[in-house]
Amino acid sequence: MEIAKQAFMVIFVSILLLFTLLVLRQPHKAYDDAPDDHIYSGGNAPPDVRAEIRTQLDKFQAGYTRRDLDQVDTFMAALFSQENILVLGTMPDEIYTDYDQVSKLIYSDWNAWGDVTFLMDNANISSNGDTAWIATIGYVRFDVPSFLVLPLRLNAVLVREGQAWKFQAMNFQFDLNLFFLFFTVILLTAWLVASLVALVLAIIRRRRRTREVAA
Repeated sequence: MEIAKQAFMVIFVSILLLFTLLVLRQPHKAYDDAPDDHIYSGGNAPPDVRAEIRTQLDKFQAGYTRRDLDQVDTFMAALFSQENILVLGTMPDEIYTDYDQVSKLIYSDWNAWGDVTFLMDNANISSNGDTAWIATIGYVRFDVPSFLVLPLRLNAVLVREGQAWKFQAMNFQFDLNLFFLFFTVILLTAWLVASLVALVLAIIRRRRRTREVAA
């Protein structure tokens, strides 16, 4: 009976580990080395607009690659609009509607989050007049723990201000397959319920034995 319990726990933990790995895996890794492939299509921006947007996207990536905290203000001034700004982070409470708040988010990302890489060559870039929107994928390699690498999505809206394109809206999102997380939660819940039932039964049996001995 003890061997059966140990075997069950090994199988159970192995399934949980497998589901965890499936949740954390990078679903679009093949695009890393295929810059001409577009997971969201290439977009409809004309070549001149696409080139201008790519310049800003490359600046954005350069900032997240260098992570120079002394350059946050310069980075913000070059890339972000100060009007009607909206940036959504990866967490539910990360909703920023103020230029200074977004600046603090960038500072926090560079200071503590990790090395972020977006596939700008693969980006969908579309436009209509003085408005453009982009979508691409990437990943973050966290500083702590350094082995944790999570896939990302990036969506953004840019507006033309003078001769430059500025980000006015942006959405960071973890690109995780939560289908397997759902089953992980179910398995953990089932294990917890089974453990509680086993505990209750064990307590009942012990009380019965105590009464039998006392009798």
